[in-house]
Amino acid sequence: MTSSDWRRWVAWLPAIAWAAFLFHLSSLPGLPALDGVDDKQAHAAAYGVLAFCCVIGLSGASLRRITPALLVTALVLAVCYGVSDELHQAFVPGREPDVADVFADAVGALLAVALVWAWAILLRRRSSAQG
Repeated sequence: MTSSDWRRWVAWLPAIAWAAFLFHLSSLPGLPALDGVDDKQAHAAAYGVLAFCCVIGLSGASLRRITPALLVTALVLAVCYGVSDELHQAFVPGREPDVADVFADAVGALLAVALVWAWAILLRRRSSAQG
């Protein structure tokens, strides 16, 4: 395994760890409420983080590899995981699937990839202006 292969594999660790954490949370019969945080806001934030972690994995943690297609792939991965999470909750006592949660997951993932895209554009412009 080359160092480049190793780096690409390691770049997926945040997404794997975050997905495992989300799976653990959805396995619990109930979650404590966070003060001042709505359930849909929590979903959006959690899946925004997952989408960001997917961008890191897909890009091999390299800003130069971030493209619109990569961002769409990260968005699709995060939303698909959100759908699977809701299906998983159908089998957890005390939990039930909710389409509105998937919508919140998608909104959070979309906001995250949009922010990453804007950030990548700004950094590319800055580096091209300097060099």
